[in-house]
Amino acid sequence: MHREWVKSVLLGVLVLASVAMTANILFYKSDFENYDPNSTKQVAIAETRKIPEIIRPNLMLEHNVNGEFGQTGNARLQKVYTLLRQSVFREQTGSNVEKGKGSTHYKLIFPAPLTFETLSKVFQFDNAKSMRASHTLVDRIDVFTSSNGRNVTAVFLSADEKNKIYTTVDHLNINNLKALYADTKLQPYDRQPLKGKVVYLPHDKTTVNTEVSYFKEISLEEFIPILFTDPDNVFAARGKTEYTDSERQMERTNNVIQFVNPGIANTTEQRADPILTSLEWMNSVKLWTDDYIYQGISLKNSRGDGSVTFRMTLGNYMVFNTEAYPNWYLSMVELTWRSGELSNYKGTLLDLNLVDSQGSVTLEPGKTILDRLSRTRVKVKSVEDMAIGYELKNPTSVSDQSVVATPDWFYKIDGRWYSATNTLMINSDIGQGKEDQS
Repeated sequence: MHREWVKSVLLGVLVLASVAMTANILFYKSDFENYDPNSTKQVAIAETRKIPEIIRPNLMLEHNVNGEFGQTGNARLQKVYTLLRQSVFREQTGSNVEKGKGSTHYKLIFPAPLTFETLSKVFQFDNAKSMRASHTLVDRIDVFTSSNGRNVTAVFLSADEKNKIYTTVDHLNINNLKALYADTKLQPYDRQPLKGKVVYLPHDKTTVNTEVSYFKEISLEEFIPILFTDPDNVFAARGKTEYTDSERQMERTNNVIQFVNPGIANTTEQRADPILTSLEWMNSVKLWTDDYIYQGISLKNSRGDGSVTFRMTLGNYMVFNTEAYPNWYLSMVELTWRSGELSNYKGTLLDLNLVDSQGSVTLEPGKTILDRLSRTRVKVKSVEDMAIGYELKNPTSVSDQSVVATPDWFYKIDGRWYSATNTLMINSDIGQGKEDQS
């Protein structure tokens, strides 16, 4: 009898507990009013960008019986780019497709080679398994009417124009493409083979405006919740110019941030494309402070390990800094990936706001600059790339929140960009890199 009474009491307690828990679930009210919103970690610094805004060409060319003609105007380039992005490319099984005799063909050139995974995010491909498997890096597309006069062919080429992928173009009216080239002012260009790359340089002098920008500095602390997995356990050193969690380290030099994460284990697992991974990461924290363009990749293996760089642009030209390391990251961002994790981040802490043009600079033709460099100590056979751009130096005054971007010719050797004007001045060729400055 006593046992039955105990069982009844226990059953009653369980029923009451069940009712209490059910009521708690049904009528639960969170204590949001007591939560401090300022404790939320801010991980959005600036803006996001769509892939075609970053992965984009910076030169359009037309080849006809009279030679090469082109321009760098971004507005016209985007119209050509959009038209080709609306087309569909189908790989041809044959090679060495003949152009129509005396036919005109049209090129778009990107600043740096693209993986096929990235290329397929900006262009539409129809069943291109073999293209994906070829691991060919391409940085230009050449479009023309085939010799039969019916099909439109597009050739995707490597930087040295030796490796080629032939495709047939569907959903493209070639007359619309011709009209975009005809309805703009094209300048003559010279084809110039360099080390590992064929470049096209303006045949005549080029006048470019000097630009003035205000800037604001991004606080190093804003990167703590972005680059560290446990921000609460990050400690400052050297007057808050360096932060660490005893494994990862972030520091500031002038207006450049450097971050390293050495504790990443090597794996042989296949990882995502580093260009796309970098774009996704930059967008996830809204880190696009200015207009940037994809400008380089260095792959360590086929598993996705390597570095990807994006360079700041002003108008139609890229921005460079040629001062000592790490200052050249003042105008760029570099992300390095290992085993699918971010192992290094380097980039600018400046956020520019273009305000005005301040006179102009007339630059000599590209081949003239190359010829003058050949008469200096520069090993011209080692030059990997050349481009007109802007020189942006580190701000020297704390009170003056403006910087001047000066037009110049730049050349690249061993992955580093140099100012042609500075080189010519050092070698007593003063004044030969620029003239007509006003």
